[in-house]
Order: sequence, then structure tokens, then C-alpha cells
Amino acid sequence: MTTPCRRRCLALPARSLALLALLMLCAVPLSSGRAYALTAGEVVTRALRLDGKHLPLPDGEWVVAGIGTQDFDMPEIGAFGAIRNVVLFQRRGDRIVAMIELNTNAVSVNDGWGRSRACQPGRQWLLLTRYRTGWETSCIFVQASRAVDDETVPEAWRAARRFAALNGLALPDVWLTAGFRISDRQDLIDTRYHFDPSLFVGGEAVRAEDWTPEAVRADPVRMGAAETLSAWAIGFDAQIEHGMRNRPVGPAPEMPQVAAFLSDSPGVDGKLAALEDLYRAGILPREEYLAQSQQAARETPLRVERTGGLPPAVQKNISFRVFGSIVDYLLAYIVTANTPVSGAITATIVVVHSIVFVLNDNYWEDYWARRTTRDANRMVDFAYVGEEL
Repeated sequence: MTTPCRRRCLALPARSLALLALLMLCAVPLSSGRAYALTAGEVVTRALRLDGKHLPLPDGEWVVAGIGTQDFDMPEIGAFGAIRNVVLFQRRGDRIVAMIELNTNAVSVNDGWGRSRACQPGRQWLLLTRYRTGWETSCIFVQASRAVDDETVPEAWRAARRFAALNGLALPDVWLTAGFRISDRQDLIDTRYHFDPSLFVGGEAVRAEDWTPEAVRADPVRMGAAETLSAWAIGFDAQIEHGMRNRPVGPAPEMPQVAAFLSDSPGVDGKLAALEDLYRAGILPREEYLAQSQQAARETPLRVERTGGLPPAVQKNISFRVFGSIVDYLLAYIVTANTPVSGAITATIVVVHSIVFVLNDNYWEDYWARRTTRDANRMVDFAYVGEEL
């Protein structure tokens, strides 16, 4: 027996049914649309989704203060669409105490994203490279930054400053910055987390000259702040790695001024915890779980970048010449049977061969750099909110 309601529904014209279906479809939230629907003033927590990536956010509410694209043009990268640029604020009262700037590509490429100057030895307090292959890079750096306000700043930062001014929010002139550069052959996350120094040192002076590397080394309080932020960054980058691969992040991590990590290798700790979860879920058999856990415990995920020293080509030349010079001297002595003459011949060979070796090494590095990113030092950087002190 057909109910009255069902008879009325069946009697609806086909056009009305189509309209009803369309309205129902529009009422369903589209999760993918959030990646492109950011608006200034929007509040986000835990993670920001953008272009298929999840940017993890420390605990608290973050407001989208600026949205834009970078003025970036590098044809050798390929068709990357655009470099999206977003600035987020976290406030306490009428003061901005933390800020995040994110740069990421909208369209995947196929030949990698090169290097960043921020990941080269400089005046950073901490510089760590987890890995660096032909197309993949994972770099962490911690430093003090000075806010920039000129025509070179990115579009999103100009919008963020206007947002702060309209809402009566004060911005620090100096930030303590933890930066992360993660890229693979297709995609890139270049993000920097800036924190108000007062979060670490209370009402202490926050002048730029107080946070130079020399000043920090001379002051235990500021050195403690640098170490706290460095420990936080080492533990936090695993979340960015997950977000880079469009994997949702876990619970929001603490802000750095209250964060603590008990291990010197939190990346290893996280891997061991993940293996245990897989074992408890029945995905990993016991034997494989034990074997992988033992292997993970022996891994050393961090490689510390030296902050000085001679270029690799010069080091290789010195190492080679130490042994080569001994052989050259012995051969010269066998021929001449004269110590001074053999020494002069050896010295001449050392000088000439050293120059030729370095020039030849640099030539081949440049030669292959022009043909592939595997050994290239191609720099891919953007305009940033702050500059290194």
C-alpha cells in the first residue's frame, strides 16, 4: 500500500526532484574546498590544510591574518602553479606572541625544489639536516629574526600588518624563529614559526642586539631560550613531515616555552611508538616488530651541518695531496738522488695539481648542476617576513 507521503513524493515532477538533489548535494560540506577557502580573520586550530598538505599548529587558536602568493618566477622549476603564502597570528590580549608564515606550491612539479640559503651554515643557533638527497631535503634551523617592512616583503605579510593595525594588535620587532624546509621531487613546505622573545625570558629586554649569536652565547638566560626552542623544533618537525604527505597530524603540540623532550632523538622515539602501535593493532607480526624496533633504535636521523670550514673540494684536495706528495717526492728522489731538487719538484707538483684539481672539481659540479638537480646547488628562496640577525 502506498502512503500519502510517498504518493506525493512520486508525483513530484522530474525537474523538482533534480533541484532537490542539487540542494542536498550543496548542503554537504566539501572537505577538499577548505584548502582554497581561507579568509582573513578565520580562526584555525591544530592544523591548516592547504594544497593537499597539513601544516601542524602549536596549541591554541591561530587567526589567518594574511593570504597571498609569492612574486616568484623560476621557469627551470617547471609548472608549479603558484607559491601560496599564508601568515597566521596567535594573540594574547592586544599583543601578537606567535606568528607562522607558510609557503607551499599549488601544483606539483617533477624535478625537485633545489636548496635554500637558510639551510646553509650562517648565524643560526641550530642548523640540522635530517636528509638531503638529489630531490629531497629536510632541514631545521633556529635563529633570531628581525621583522621586515619594505617593498620586498610578501603580499601576505603586508595584509597581516594591515590586519594587526586595524585590530590594534602590537607586533614584536624581534622574533625567535624555528624554520623548516621540507621538499621532495614534487612538493615543498617552507615554513617559519616565529615567537615573541618575552615568551621565553619574560619582561627581559628584546632589542635586536640582545639576540645576536654572540649575545646569546654570552647570556645564560638567552642561551636557555635558544636551547628550548631548538629542542622544540627537533621534536616538532616530524609533524611537518607527516603534513607534507597529507597525513593528518595528531593532537596539537605544546608551544615551545612549555615543551620538553626527554630524548636527544625524538624522531627515533616517534618511530618506535609508531611501530608499537602497528604491532598492537596486529599489522606487524611480533618478529618483524622486534627486528624493526632494534633497527630503529640504532638509526641516527640527524646530521649536524658544520657552521664553518673549508669547501669540500679543498678538503678533498688536501687529503689527496698529503698522500700524493709523498709518492711524488719518492719518485723525484729516485730519479735525481738529490734531496733539495726532489723537494722543489714535489712542491711545484703540489701547487700546480692543487689548482688543477679544484678547478676541475668545480667544473664538474657546475656541469652536472646544469643538467640535473641531483647534485645541484640551485637556490630556491622566497620573500620572508623576517631577516636573520
